[in-house]
Amino acid sequence: MIQSIKGGRMRHAIGWLLLFTGLYSAALRAEITLSAPTDVPAGARIVINLSGETGTRDFITIVPAGEAEGSYSDYKYVRSKNSVELRAPEDAGDYEIRYLEANPPYATKTRQPLSVTPVEATVQAPAQVDAGARFQVTWSGPDNPQDFIALSDPQGDRNARRWITYAYTKKGNPVMLTAPDKPGSYEVHYRTGVKYYTLAKTTVTVAGTTANLEAPDSIKAGQDFEVSWSGPGHNQDFIAISAQDSGVRKYHHYQYTRKGSPVTLHAPDEPGSYEVRYQTGQSYTILAKRLITVEAVSATLEGPGEVQGGAHFEMTWTGPDNPGDYIAVMDRGSVKRAPARGKWAYTRHGNPVRLRAPQESGQYEIRYQTGQSGAILARHSIQVTPPPAPPGHLNITLDPGVSGFGANDAVEIILDASGSMLKRQDGKRRIEIAREVLLGLTGDPIPTGTPFALRVFGHKEADSCRTDLEESLAPLDPERVDAKIKRVQAMNLAKTTIARSLELVAEDLAGVTGERIVILITDGEETCGGDPVAAIEGLKAKGVDVRVNIVGFAIDDEELKSRFRYWADLGNGDYHDAAGADDLKRSMNHALQAPYDVLDTNGMVVASGTIGDNGVDLAPGEYRVETRTAPPLRGKATVVSDKKVGVVLK
Repeated sequence: MIQSIKGGRMRHAIGWLLLFTGLYSAALRAEITLSAPTDVPAGARIVINLSGETGTRDFITIVPAGEAEGSYSDYKYVRSKNSVELRAPEDAGDYEIRYLEANPPYATKTRQPLSVTPVEATVQAPAQVDAGARFQVTWSGPDNPQDFIALSDPQGDRNARRWITYAYTKKGNPVMLTAPDKPGSYEVHYRTGVKYYTLAKTTVTVAGTTANLEAPDSIKAGQDFEVSWSGPGHNQDFIAISAQDSGVRKYHHYQYTRKGSPVTLHAPDEPGSYEVRYQTGQSYTILAKRLITVEAVSATLEGPGEVQGGAHFEMTWTGPDNPGDYIAVMDRGSVKRAPARGKWAYTRHGNPVRLRAPQESGQYEIRYQTGQSGAILARHSIQVTPPPAPPGHLNITLDPGVSGFGANDAVEIILDASGSMLKRQDGKRRIEIAREVLLGLTGDPIPTGTPFALRVFGHKEADSCRTDLEESLAPLDPERVDAKIKRVQAMNLAKTTIARSLELVAEDLAGVTGERIVILITDGEETCGGDPVAAIEGLKAKGVDVRVNIVGFAIDDEELKSRFRYWADLGNGDYHDAAGADDLKRSMNHALQAPYDVLDTNGMVVASGTIGDNGVDLAPGEYRVETRTAPPLRGKATVVSDKKVGVVLK
């Protein structure tokens, strides 16, 4: 019995000894040490090396020497790493680097003293620069992360931001800054990246600039005209035509001075007194202006007073024939932006133009309307009588075994990711909706392997007209393209670069031997001073076989819709109006379908459309249908009164 008790006590003592030994060994294993410089310049990077069993949520911080236990400032989680990097404080003095436990009260496991020494800098800049000019600043200094050279107005509003413009020192030496438009005395600063301390400064005087303009005293409404100019010609300066005495941000049309002198503007449709202005790109300051009179224009129409429903007829016209002007059959008394009835034509198609009457009998009018604003310059009344026999309806579809894409065709999508695409639509940002729709197109209805390119503008640089080819022409790989689409983010203040993006289509799709199908998705107008009409005409002049479809997303401006329709028609494509997410999906699918023509027995085109549309109403008779693809898909159909028939193209 005594031996049993002694044995139990012995085992108990050995157990405690083993437990103590294990805890001691664990404590030795858990000991943490850190190694870092003991003297560093203010704001510098510090690499802190660690050894021992570090914890995932433990963290490293730098605090003033003598700071209370558990205190911390900027910190980095250890995450079981062997080293972390922190920035030294920007205030010189004595500090401690501390390793703190993950949970309150954040006990210090180990520490090391740190001395932060002061830093100095210099800046050198020209004594005087012109307003709006770019100029160099040479600097010396610590070049710590986020340090920057800033241009400040010492007399500016204290509540305004503390600098006008800036450039990070990491961009090199010297850096380039842009002088403000307003003349006066300014300061160039070297500033630290965290607390914005000014380490050095120098004074720069901004001198005033002038400009001159030469333009006609009067022009016709809607007419293109040239303006010669002289002035500073800085990157964002522009020449504009604006209503007389209107605000500096109110203008009808403009062109950037970087395009050279002269620039071409087009006049408004509305007659009256206007101003041609030279304006600076920063503050829209008017450096020069001159009055110009926009004179009224007129038009005439001559043609039949009566036609049968669905019949083709000709109209002779006179008028300004400005870009986008058109002649259409309209409901009598309808507003100027009402949809056309029957077939309509642009005046650029020739004189006379060939129109088609609506199928429904009644009193209509033929109108000459301007392409810019839809202003009605002439009207002609016409009576549509019932056709000899009621029309029939023809639906056009593709054989399931064929594709609307020709063997050598290619598709390019141009996506607007400018600042306006950050607006919300249907509870989401517009760019989010656009991404979701595009992700649903790759692979079907754009077949895998189709030559494909993706261009995006507005997503990489604010206040910029940059446009980037994100996916170079290659057989469509849905997984790769989808990954790129998901990364596209709209950027606030980025501009809408439509014309330049269209110009680059020839380069983007070089080598394509078939049709180039381009789909532009945008929610706004050109804001980079480009000319989309000239861009599209330039593609055609180069012999580029292109079909430009434009999808207007959440467009409320009827005048802008009219311009988009004109651009699309000029590019042998269609304009699709998408008010919301469902419309955008439907419009994109429609834009990818092949266009078709319906021809009568004389080979005359009597109707046109796009595969997947609602079909066309036609007088009874024999027709053939052809797509505009290469090679075309074809089919024949017999249309019967009051009947719906279909034709399958093969």
